Amino acid sequence: MNLRNALRSAMLVALLTALSADAHAIDPNLRPTDRDSIIPQPLDPLFPSNNPTGIGNPGVFDPFAPANQNPLDGFGSTTQPNELRVAPSVIPAPGTPQEQPRWRLGIYSMDTGTGVQIVRVSPNSPASTAGLEPDDLIVTVSGYQVGLIENHRHELGQAFNQYATTEGYVNLLVQDHRTGNLLNMPVTLEGRFQRIEGTVSFRDTNTRLPRNAQVQVDLFEQIRPGVTIPIVTKRISDFSKIPIPFSVDYDPQIIDPRRQYTVQASIVADNNTYYSTRNPYQVITAGYPRTVDMSLYSTVTSNNSNSQQVGYATNRDEQLDQIVQWFRDYLNRDIRYNERQVWSSSIDRGESLDDVRAQLLGGPEFYTKSNQDDETYIRRLFEVVAGRQPTQREVDAWLTRLDAQNGLRTNLAREFLTQISQQR
Repeated sequence: MNLRNALRSAMLVALLTALSADAHAIDPNLRPTDRDSIIPQPLDPLFPSNNPTGIGNPGVFDPFAPANQNPLDGFGSTTQPNELRVAPSVIPAPGTPQEQPRWRLGIYSMDTGTGVQIVRVSPNSPASTAGLEPDDLIVTVSGYQVGLIENHRHELGQAFNQYATTEGYVNLLVQDHRTGNLLNMPVTLEGRFQRIEGTVSFRDTNTRLPRNAQVQVDLFEQIRPGVTIPIVTKRISDFSKIPIPFSVDYDPQIIDPRRQYTVQASIVADNNTYYSTRNPYQVITAGYPRTVDMSLYSTVTSNNSNSQQVGYATNRDEQLDQIVQWFRDYLNRDIRYNERQVWSSSIDRGESLDDVRAQLLGGPEFYTKSNQDDETYIRRLFEVVAGRQPTQREVDAWLTRLDAQNGLRTNLAREFLTQISQQR
């Protein structure tokens, strides 16, 4: 450990030089009270740490938990004679308890009157990478004190929100529990959220939008076939640039890899919808990307601003957009430039969207994604077109039809689409 101590001592000299007149107010030889008797417990969301019943471990702050899971008021606020004392000139972080923490350090910790004491370090976390250890004491975040200050809790997570750069970089002042030395430690935090981003565009410029119109982007989770729930909604008022850029942050911990997630967009004002996407865009799971460019179409006619248009893909551009969406839905990828040119020529020659759809569903790429297995292929047809899993009886019936079609999947897909459309 001699090398560790030597490195930390060198960093301490640089830190104390930077702190100048205020540096002498912090005594690096004093240590916080020994708290080895505190055993960290996994945080139970049913019993948050501010539970007045005392269930759980109220003294341990988990930065992975929501910001409103606070320790009991006054816990650890009594200053012992041998505790580290911090000069009052260190400015406390102006916490914003309502804001959910956006960054992770990867520790279980306890607030004290002299800082935030680390109880446990999560493996493979930013704290572990930085070399932080249990019993180390975080005194400040980018120069602002954290912990219990005059009986007010200044949360570590909120300090990260306030002072971390857009890349998650912060500068921590840490007291080494081994030597008592103060160390200046740069740390790059881990983002709590992931992001879906892209653009929203709308083609029809004849509809006059109210001044208070907003773009609404919704992230949905499909909890079962035909049933979705919104989990994140983002509204945008800036129409100065079209396509309109958007970003939606979501917590990856709520994502179930077994389920489907889609985004849709609309332009709304005064409870009226003026534009909307015609089909959902699948994202996140099953290999779908977190970047999507959405096209919106007018939902009103020129005669009545509240009447819904009937049908879809009424012009060439809309038909091409529909094909682009099918590539994403069925083949899990974006259409290539040369493919777009081919399908554009097909549309110009009068080929219908039903034929295009049948060719995609009956093509070799869709069959390859079905593991080149006929039964898996039938099941995928039901999944992507009907939005449900078939019964074994349905699978057997369509396998018989495929055999009757001499294995021509395009013909089978065309027949399948006709059957589905008649049932709706």
